[in-house]
Amino acid sequence: MSSIYQPVPRFYLERLTIAALCNEAMDLHWHDEPSQMNYMARIWPLEIVEQEHGEFLLARNEAGEQVSIRLDQIRNFPTPVK
Repeated sequence: MSSIYQPVPRFYLERLTIAALCNEAMDLHWHDEPSQMNYMARIWPLEIVEQEHGEFLLARNEAGEQVSIRLDQIRNFPTPVK
């Protein structure tokens, strides 16, 4: 069972949206509740979607696989990689 979604600051959404529009890579650290795993990876944001259990970042990782990250599970504020 997942925890209750805690809304994130709106500037997170703005920063992630800009990264998606500009195809920026980001080094991100997040927790995945279903697997109880923590990840640190370079991702490329695609879009933010609202689902039943909160807001999620859809992104692709370095292997080209799509990942879904619940925004309140991001452990570091994403910074772009130039």
